[in-house]
Amino acid sequence: MSTRVLVLSHSFIKRLYKNILNRWKPNLVQHLNLRHAGVQVRFLGFPGGNIDRLLEDEQNRLRQEMIRFPPDIVVLQIGGNDLDSKKFDMSVYMEKVSRFIGILLTTYLVKKVVICEIFPRLLLRAKTCPIVYHHKKYLIDQYFYLSIANHPSVSFWYYKSRLTAQEKLFMSDGVHLNVEGTRRFFKSFCGCVMSVL
Repeated sequence: MSTRVLVLSHSFIKRLYKNILNRWKPNLVQHLNLRHAGVQVRFLGFPGGNIDRLLEDEQNRLRQEMIRFPPDIVVLQIGGNDLDSKKFDMSVYMEKVSRFIGILLTTYLVKKVVICEIFPRLLLRAKTCPIVYHHKKYLIDQYFYLSIANHPSVSFWYYKSRLTAQEKLFMSDGVHLNVEGTRRFFKSFCGCVMSVL
């Protein structure tokens, strides 16, 4: 029996999925190149997505996807759009992410949830200080990494500096990854899913 993986995110996942369809061979990589391991992968990206959009699910996109494709594993790539906001409250954000993980585990009966490291940003849309953004990013990543270290159903994934600390991997908007950055993101994402199989 195959393992079903749902990747939930903001525009990074939508862009990754479009790159898979348009630039690479879809039959080779549409399941993160893990079909040989019995893995089926679906992508659900919300451009501009944040934790509130996932919790509210006003258009029922998440609920419908969970019914159509009940996942064994959910990978969460969120946080950048939340952090890049003048109204951001770190403790409220962390509480909401924890609540959303609880919903995935208890309401949708997901077996494992992976929280991914928040991506850095070279330019911020909220015109806030980049140093503050990256400091909060570090604190949030550390909080989740340490708080779920021994959790049987939740894990944390670091992309490592070869992906997140290189300016050359970002587009001119300073937010999204370019083609090479997306290729590395794809490769790391494969490792992320393999780590919880």
